[in-house]
Amino acid sequence: MNVQARELYAKIRNLFQAGEFRRRYDDGRIQVQTHNNRVVEKAEAFPYGFIAKAKNGRAFVICQGGDIGGFEILPLLPGDGVTPPELGEGDVALYTGGGGRIVLRDAGDVEITAAGNGKILLANDAANLCKAITGLIDDIKEAVTNGSPTAQTISEPTKAKLDARKSEIESLRKEEA
Repeated sequence: MNVQARELYAKIRNLFQAGEFRRRYDDGRIQVQTHNNRVVEKAEAFPYGFIAKAKNGRAFVICQGGDIGGFEILPLLPGDGVTPPELGEGDVALYTGGGGRIVLRDAGDVEITAAGNGKILLANDAANLCKAITGLIDDIKEAVTNGSPTAQTISEPTKAKLDARKSEIESLRKEEA
C-alpha cells in the first residue's frame, strides 16, 4: 500500500473512536481512553437541554478529519447563554435556556424549577393530592360554618384567604383531557 493510501486509511479509521470513561475533573473535563489506548481529555459535550454526569461508561470520540488533535466527545454542546444546573456524580438534569429544569439526584431527590412566571403542573397522583387538599379546605370551611357544637362565622377576609389558597392549589393541578 502506498503512503497516501495508508494516510487516507488512518484518517478514515480515526474519524470515529470508541473509548472508556476514566475520570472526571472539577473543571468539567473528562478523561477517555480510546480503543487504541490513546488518552484524551476535554469538556463533555451534551445536546441542548440535557446534561448528565455518568459515573462510568463508554464514550464516543469524533476526530475532525481523522486527526486526534481535533476531537469532540459526543454529544454536542448546548447553545450560548444556556447554563446547565450544578450536578454531582450520578445526577441527571433536563433544562431549558429559559431556566426551567428538572434535576434527578443520585440520592433519589427530584428538584423541579419553573422559571419566571412559569408554573409547575402536576398530573396523575399529584393531581389527586391537589384535589384532596382543596377538598380538605372545603371541609374545614363547612365544619366551621355549619358544624357542631357551635357553628362559627368565617370572616370575609379569612374566607378570601382560604379561597385564594384553594385557587392556588387548583392551579397546580393539570386535568387529563
